[in-house]
Amino acid sequence: MRKGKKTPTVFFNASVIIAGFISPDGGSAKLLRYVKENKIKGIISEIIYDEVMKKTAKIGLFTDEVKRKLYLIFGGIIKAPDEKLVKKFNSIVIDLGDSHVLASSIEAKANFLVTLDKKHLLILAGKIK
Repeated sequence: MRKGKKTPTVFFNASVIIAGFISPDGGSAKLLRYVKENKIKGIISEIIYDEVMKKTAKIGLFTDEVKRKLYLIFGGIIKAPDEKLVKKFNSIVIDLGDSHVLASSIEAKANFLVTLDKKHLLILAGKIK
């Protein structure tokens, strides 16, 4: 980052992390590299961590390897979001299981939320201010 510019804080949804692990030359992997290079501050929550870990077998990586990569890239992991905040997003999201993503992004004071979830989250872009 250039001097005087604040490093942007970016909350990552599981879809971006998994895509980055599967395609090391793709855009998602590039974002993960930016976190490692401190060009952006990447944040994930306990719930995102758990989602990635559950999908480990599907992406052809060993659990220990995924765990190592997550801690290498993101360092600490924030706690699950406050339940009251999660419920505030229930009326906005299409899938109630995605409310935690928006709530965690708010709690993390993220400047950006990155996701590949076109069906449930990206469709909300114009509805959230």
